[in-house]
Amino acid sequence: GRRLFFDAGLEAARISQAVRKPVKIMFTRVDDMRHGRARAASVNHLRMTHAAGNVLSMQQRVASVETDFRHGLGEIFTAAFGAQLNAPADIVPVSLGGNASFAQTVFLTTVRSPYAFGETSQILNELPTPFNTASWRSVYSAPARGCEEIMVDELAASMGKDPAAFRLEFLTDARQRAVLTKVIERGQWGKKMPAGTAQGIAFHEEYKSVTACLVEIDARNPQDPRVTRATIAADYGLPINPRGCEAQLLGGLTDAIATTLRAGLHLVDGGFLEGSYSQFHFPRQADSPPKVDITIFPATTGVPGGGGELGVPAAVGAIANAYARATGTKPRSFPIIFPVDFTPFTTGTGSTRVQPR
Repeated sequence: GRRLFFDAGLEAARISQAVRKPVKIMFTRVDDMRHGRARAASVNHLRMTHAAGNVLSMQQRVASVETDFRHGLGEIFTAAFGAQLNAPADIVPVSLGGNASFAQTVFLTTVRSPYAFGETSQILNELPTPFNTASWRSVYSAPARGCEEIMVDELAASMGKDPAAFRLEFLTDARQRAVLTKVIERGQWGKKMPAGTAQGIAFHEEYKSVTACLVEIDARNPQDPRVTRATIAADYGLPINPRGCEAQLLGGLTDAIATTLRAGLHLVDGGFLEGSYSQFHFPRQADSPPKVDITIFPATTGVPGGGGELGVPAAVGAIANAYARATGTKPRSFPIIFPVDFTPFTTGTGSTRVQPR
């Protein structure tokens, strides 16, 4: 929603200064979609080892285009801090400020494996590029934790264990197991499903809150899958607005359906092809599950946890796992269904207009 950066306002101010008149800038939808900011592309590499029924280690390496945090925390002081260039190591041994400081803080705060997987390390490496990137909901946790949840299913299969029972065994505390148990019960985990359909399950913990998600998917046509049912449970420690929590989880589910199954940007010759929401394939009503069951736990810890970004990672993992079980495949690139099934708008369609006032 252009709330983090002020590109349009700055451009209008510079043009106004140049022509020495007030101006009004208008972007067309095509220009806005193609030249706005986007989530940075990333690649996850995971390695898990097990022996004698125990998981001995888990390593996760995330390589990503740099996410732009120069906006700071919303005011001028942290924005100035985030905009600093990292000082060379031979001048300042420990760099202060800079984009990397924000990136590593957000990554280490939100991407933490909830499982007792022995020696665990999760590391982010970002490459600065000239692309306009920005924070997109569940900034690092949606792709990173989503990928881990996919590997948890495959690890469980390698060890000959049920995915839900495996998670219950390796989660580390009662709150975690309680939300997972809730979706197992209410979502009827393990029920018999027709061929081409399946269930998927995943868990996530972030900002002092825990959640689990169980989905059912109809992938009888693997190129046209639909999530048909979702069961979600969340423990916020101290829920202040339970209905608001439900809304956030439902929105997180919708974002997960988008980025896991169809919604993405095609980068061709330095520019994006998508120029409208119809081309971006964000879910519509027909893509949303007709059955959604959300349980918000009553107060448990007495400390309120975060909820705005909590719901996406678990839903990403659950949807990907359900698709894998329904189709017998192992998705490795997301969104899973990603053809250029539209005619891109021609260059220059609907150019930005500047009107003197």
